[in-house]
Amino acid sequence: HGYETDPLSLGLAWTLHPAWPRPWHRLKENPVLTPEQPDARPFETKTLYKSQIIHDDSETLGWPFVMFYNAKYKNGFEQIGRAVSRDMVNWSRYGANSVIVNGAVKKNGISGDPQIVKIGDVWVMFYFGAGWKPKAAAFDTFACSYDLVHWMKWTGPNLIQPSESYDKTYAHKPWVLKYHGVVYHFYCAVGKEGRVIALATSV
Repeated sequence: HGYETDPLSLGLAWTLHPAWPRPWHRLKENPVLTPEQPDARPFETKTLYKSQIIHDDSETLGWPFVMFYNAKYKNGFEQIGRAVSRDMVNWSRYGANSVIVNGAVKKNGISGDPQIVKIGDVWVMFYFGAGWKPKAAAFDTFACSYDLVHWMKWTGPNLIQPSESYDKTYAHKPWVLKYHGVVYHFYCAVGKEGRVIALATSV
């Protein structure tokens, strides 16, 4: 009962035709990552949320598949974690700590819903934050890395933050793509119309 009830885990599904509106095949080994696994770190012992898997041809971390995901600590504090795999079925946590963390643990800061893209030779992680900046209930920001290990967090203006009636409560959970020279920033907006998908654009 309720919304996103604990605990939650990460599973995998596959299809040969991703554009077709047909059911996907759930992996029999699901879930592939859970808060109860022996290598789960303290910051991910309650729930695992949205994940993104990238295929790194250069194996920057020594592995071809890298998963980034946000995970919840027992008090509701969320951080972004990382795991690696050779077959996308068997996963191992990478590193002893989280990848991105903001705010103080006791103040319930949230960093989540990572999306990883590569721009030139720089890895860029778009993600949302909440609870650790004044005057912004939930907003989108980013961090950059050359090695997928060390990340420099953006400290300038938020990419997206509440500014319209339809996103006055939350403007968060980014998915960013570039098409014909225009950057399209889709995000989850919560405001007068309930929970909807909104769009911001930039050149």
